[in-house]
Amino acid sequence: MKQYSVTSQLMLVGKAWEIRHQLRLMAKQDTVRTKEDQRKSTLSEYLEHRRPLH
Repeated sequence: MKQYSVTSQLMLVGKAWEIRHQLRLMAKQDTVRTKEDQRKSTLSEYLEHRRPLH
């Protein structure tokens, strides 16, 4: 699976199960973060706080 991200976009390319798995991992990361501030983030907020890809 490949993941491309630029400032305001996220593109996942791969098999359906790989994309579902990646989305679940992203949601878990969001859950950890939201326990601190008790709210859900949007994809835009996720992209703002993600680690840069190298």
